[in-house]
Amino acid sequence: MRLDTITLVLSGEISLEAFATGIARLADLVHGLAVDVQSQAVRWLIDDLERSSALATVRGIGEIDQVERVVRAYEVVGSALEENRPIPYSRRVISATDGLRALLNEKVESMRFETAEREATIRAPEPVSPQIEAAPARQKPTDKPAAAAYGAVEGRVQTLSNRGGLRFTVYDLLHDRAVSCYLREGAESIMRDAWGRLATVEGWVSRDPLDGRPLTIRQVARVTLKPDPTGSYRDARGVAPSLTGLLPKQAIRQLRNAGGVLPDLLGCRCLPLLCERDPGGAAMMTEDRHQCPNVHLSK
Repeated sequence: MRLDTITLVLSGEISLEAFATGIARLADLVHGLAVDVQSQAVRWLIDDLERSSALATVRGIGEIDQVERVVRAYEVVGSALEENRPIPYSRRVISATDGLRALLNEKVESMRFETAEREATIRAPEPVSPQIEAAPARQKPTDKPAAAAYGAVEGRVQTLSNRGGLRFTVYDLLHDRAVSCYLREGAESIMRDAWGRLATVEGWVSRDPLDGRPLTIRQVARVTLKPDPTGSYRDARGVAPSLTGLLPKQAIRQLRNAGGVLPDLLGCRCLPLLCERDPGGAAMMTEDRHQCPNVHLSK
């Protein structure tokens, strides 16, 4: 798989200021890594910006070996942050990651470092109790991300990018969050006419260990386009099961034949009602429903 993209995702209630700061720190991080791995000649272009989850993807343009060195270094930084290990790069890189980590708070709940092959997630620290105010804040406990499992996600294809390799974004219908998808090599044709369409995307799905929502789909094997839903909520009329066994049209006909009179359900004295044993609606029952041996049609 071509390694030429770097993605940063902020999750939570993201303000414009927080997102702008995140982009600036991402730029510092990428440039610092490029210097550390001798890949300064690579140009990094914005490849994708998404709503809901504040997501930014940049793509490296240049010698693919140099681009991949920066992407691999970005993966190392993400893993080190996730596992609370020292970052094995220059002071400029460490300063940029400190700036990114400082964005995590009650509003910015988590941050994901993502490439075409892996992702790492860090979360906002737990609030410090007043009784232990002097203790350092701890990162929220996070289970190690489970290995990706083959599965499918249904959503709307919103972003297609084809610059040497195909990456696209699907908005998960259940969570309304962007899911990054990476195609297999040479499988670009399966995305023909897919932009803006509802689709079921199959591949290796990695999920958030806390809430189970999908984060990425890699090695996408199949994309099945689905028709957009049509019709109105009015089409659902009559889907509820009948308590009397009558079809809706039979109940309406009986009510119409009775002059639209409904029973007084709160009192003990009954108005003239229709008996369900007479689907034609011709027979009228006694006013006292408590003495009638039959079951009456009621609202």
